[in-house]
Amino acid sequence: MDKAVIFLLGLALIIERVTEKILYIVPTQNKRIYAWLISTFLGVLISFAFRFGLIQQLGLRSSLQITQWVDYTITGLLIASGSEPIHSFIEILALKKKELKRKTRDV
Repeated sequence: MDKAVIFLLGLALIIERVTEKILYIVPTQNKRIYAWLISTFLGVLISFAFRFGLIQQLGLRSSLQITQWVDYTITGLLIASGSEPIHSFIEILALKKKELKRKTRDV
């Protein structure tokens, strides 16, 4: 799981930087819309190309093809959202881990 989160964070950082570079050549004032479109496209494309799904990495598997597509799409959107939501996700996981350790020590 740790490798998956680090990989996800790395991809998010790469997509964030690539999107910033692409936006330099967009001569318009609505760069937020283009940034969203570019990052979403790249995130979902990478997720499908590498067949990387976060839900699958968590150990939840299904034999249905549609669940894999949903997993790749969700992972692609998470990658496209940039590094900030992933940092928050990692912090939440770390807090849960500390809480679990504390509970096991108290038992």
